[in-house]
Amino acid sequence: MPSGVEANIFKAMIDRLLLLTFTPAQPIAAPNIPFPAAGQTKPKDYLEVTFLPNATTTRTVGPGRQQHRGIMQVSVHYGSGTGIIIPLQRSDQIVAHFPKDLVLFESGVRVKIYRKPYAIPMPPANGSLMVPVTIQYESFNA
Repeated sequence: MPSGVEANIFKAMIDRLLLLTFTPAQPIAAPNIPFPAAGQTKPKDYLEVTFLPNATTTRTVGPGRQQHRGIMQVSVHYGSGTGIIIPLQRSDQIVAHFPKDLVLFESGVRVKIYRKPYAIPMPPANGSLMVPVTIQYESFNA
């Protein structure tokens, strides 16, 4: 059980992502975890998670709950030379897996996806294509 609001928000969101299954499976590069594992070759196709909390905001006068907002970005990396269709299908699956108004819970922290996630493909570079999916969240906590 993580302590701290941001840690619990990340855990709720990454746990949700880990429930999503792809065929074939996609390895996930998570923040501050070596990828690929020692002695392995970096795969051509994988997901990369970036967690970007924003500054907190107090929405009440006096002591009250803080609004925590930010994004979790899941970038679909595809280097198989199969075009743009498969990476877009993968990104669409991620978007559908984090629908607007989805509520997640972790250790007493409630996290809400307050906007439909969106994907914006990047121009291909070095024989690889990346489609970042932006998932915006908010949480109100003491």
